Amino acid sequence: MTLGASAPLALVPLVVVAALLVGLLWPASRAMPVAWLAAAAVAFLAWGMPVEWILAASVNGAMAAVEILWIVLGALVLLYTLMNSGAVDRINAGFASISDDRRVQVVLLGFFLATFIEGVAGFGTPAAVVAPLLLALGFPAFAAVVAALIGHAVATVFGAVGTPIIVGFEQPLDAVSGAITGGGFESVGAYATAAGGWAAVFNGLLGLFIPFIAVAMVVYFFGAVDPDERSLGPALAVAPLCLFAGVAFAVPYVAAAWFVGPELPSLIASMVGGGA
Repeated sequence: MTLGASAPLALVPLVVVAALLVGLLWPASRAMPVAWLAAAAVAFLAWGMPVEWILAASVNGAMAAVEILWIVLGALVLLYTLMNSGAVDRINAGFASISDDRRVQVVLLGFFLATFIEGVAGFGTPAAVVAPLLLALGFPAFAAVVAALIGHAVATVFGAVGTPIIVGFEQPLDAVSGAITGGGFESVGAYATAAGGWAAVFNGLLGLFIPFIAVAMVVYFFGAVDPDERSLGPALAVAPLCLFAGVAFAVPYVAAAWFVGPELPSLIASMVGGGA
């Protein structure tokens, strides 16, 4: 089988996951084993991969999953510690003292705090941490989730301290390091940093508009400012603030990606932007 014919088969496990999770609403505990079987079947039947390689890849994937679970576990422990200690109420009181305007709260929590948590923990934890904070501030439940999911989107390319770039991009390329260094890069790490830098440029441009999009969604669809006025007017009124927030995030985000590496862009940008 030619490369052009066999490469699309790599999408089979992803299609299976999407169909089972989204289409049939299966829980992940059922969908993921089926997706693993689909991946193993493609590897063995279509690509002729030895069984030993399939088992080794499965063990490697399980070890990577354990690393991810440790990160998520830490984020959840932090969340429940904050909730049970009463710290969530104090955090909310602190943000409320800065501004009781929900549009500003979306920018501060739904954007800056969500991107910070994405840079620390990744893997969807901003929704698990930020959404309850917004909910406690009086946001509608769906609006709180939407704001958190939209706000942290720009930081997902680097995930938890660069995990997508380092684990998902740099480490697999170590196997073909000769081709990378022969292409003008000093090392695979330098190539991954350059790739992360250009990804930051693209995401940084999107990040200019993410605060306004999050505010507009919450205002227009959920009437978070005034339930009787579901229009873009209240969002447009804070458009300059949203643009400033986007610029304050995007500039250090791109700079950190190029000059520091993939581990810290989201953390640096969220702290600098939030402080500004």
